[in-house]
Amino acid sequence: MRTGMRSDHRFMGRREFLRGAGLLAAGASAAPLLSACGSSGAGSSDALVVWWNQGFYPAEDEAVIQVGRAWEQQSGQRLDLQFYGTQDIAQKEQSAVAAGQTPDVLFAEKGMTPKHAWEGLLADVTPVVEALDLTEGALRSAQLYNNEEERTAYYCVPMWQFTVSLFHWRSMLADVGMDHARAPADWAGYWQFWRDAQDAHRARGNDEVFALGWPMGTAAGDTNYDTQQALLAYGVDMFDDQNNLRPVDELRGGIADALAWITDLHKQAYTPGDAVNWQDSSNNTYFLNHSVLCTPNGSLSMPGAVKDEDPQQWQDIVTTGFPERAVGGPMPSITLVHDAVVFEASEKKEMALDFLTFAMRPENMVEILKGGQARWFPVHTQLLEDPYFAQSEDPNIQAVVAQLRGPTVPSWANLNPAYAQVESLQVWGNALGRVALQGQSPQEGADWALEQIQEQFEDFDRG
Repeated sequence: MRTGMRSDHRFMGRREFLRGAGLLAAGASAAPLLSACGSSGAGSSDALVVWWNQGFYPAEDEAVIQVGRAWEQQSGQRLDLQFYGTQDIAQKEQSAVAAGQTPDVLFAEKGMTPKHAWEGLLADVTPVVEALDLTEGALRSAQLYNNEEERTAYYCVPMWQFTVSLFHWRSMLADVGMDHARAPADWAGYWQFWRDAQDAHRARGNDEVFALGWPMGTAAGDTNYDTQQALLAYGVDMFDDQNNLRPVDELRGGIADALAWITDLHKQAYTPGDAVNWQDSSNNTYFLNHSVLCTPNGSLSMPGAVKDEDPQQWQDIVTTGFPERAVGGPMPSITLVHDAVVFEASEKKEMALDFLTFAMRPENMVEILKGGQARWFPVHTQLLEDPYFAQSEDPNIQAVVAQLRGPTVPSWANLNPAYAQVESLQVWGNALGRVALQGQSPQEGADWALEQIQEQFEDFDRG
């Protein structure tokens, strides 16, 4: 198990990290908080066992440790807090569930929350969630269906979130006498603005510049949530409030329209031809190479990639939300939520709920988020007004905060395990390929996608 933090591409030992974090004096013993780290089972019988996804920055995990120690002092209980890397904790979760030896609390960035809620493996955490003032998308993401009990309830606690934004180069518009401030707000007009920008570059002989870098490949996770963004634009609302798939006839038209819009970018050469083969990093690469004027992305990784090495380029990148929906009205931002769960098998559920309630106090959560250097954003509405976010000197952070203050919806994969399987099978990437490359009509692509989606939902119903 990894108990250290990522630093200079290596992992520090547990005691080395604690000293570096100022939590362990020379010669002192480890705090009870981490006393059982490294145990092979779920943990000691008297302590609350928490498996926590290791952060990218040491300060993020230091903040988690400090929150845990404060909870120990307040509650008089012991906490066995174990950190694991993102891939390791996902594997441990699967093994623990299979063996029936789950921790009391799990926070995993790549967890299987919808599936485990469906299977009845998660405890109802409604008392924790209902006490919080969360953004709409984050709150909705916690409302999951338990097939064993045949009811919907809050089965996870949203911890933090991100969203999909648009990124463009200010200077590349200025080069052709254009300014994003003059881009229309409506869906058709906005995207025509970018087509016009490409045409202007081509008129100047810049034949390698494309309007948009829109992921369409089956190897890119970006394809899933960027396609969801387009589906939302065309009025597709995949689930009802109980996370049931809506009738096919309500979905088909909007899906066909969204597939037509995306694939027209490819057919008309307003996105690179190999976008149908892109991986997750491909849109970043094209954008940072100035080969596309604008691209969607689910993190601030692109401005982050140049911030320290080339501040001038960093200042040239502009982050925005999406235009109005094609069917009218404001475009909701997709919230990509990471959550914590309590396992139903835990004998310490009340203690687990108390710990999560304490961890989710705004004054505690903001310190964890600061430790992560705004890698993630608050789910608490009040923390979106915290000066660290709302008054950040980084305009990219301010842009994301503005999106999260507006209407938000969860990623559909966060709501239903059958739909998570749809994304795992890359149904949308395959549907786009059928229309863009194989000559199918958008309607045929929509029908094929709906058949695949229905099949996954039927498999879960039978299971």
